[in-house]
Amino acid sequence: MEIKEVIKTVGMQVLTNGGIVRGINNWDTTFLPKKTRKHQATHTQGHYFLMRFDCDPATQKIVRDTLGVDPRMIKFSVVKMGKGKLEDISRVKGDADWFQ
Repeated sequence: MEIKEVIKTVGMQVLTNGGIVRGINNWDTTFLPKKTRKHQATHTQGHYFLMRFDCDPATQKIVRDTLGVDPRMIKFSVVKMGKGKLEDISRVKGDADWFQ
């Protein structure tokens, strides 16, 4: 399964650079909001997942660079949660309520 390898690659990058993976949520395959062209192909579906992790800015750049060149990735986002304090982000569960 390709998504498993993508998650493993990103998780290992975070861990080997001193970061912490706090959780992984598999949102499964669903339709993209609109057709997307990436890596010389048009995509209508994608496999969504959420990985919560803490790391320094240099590690975040490594993760972003890796995901940007991976042909299995169509789109991705890295979002800062809270103000850098655990109590600010601990309430965020990572569930996709709109899929339920």
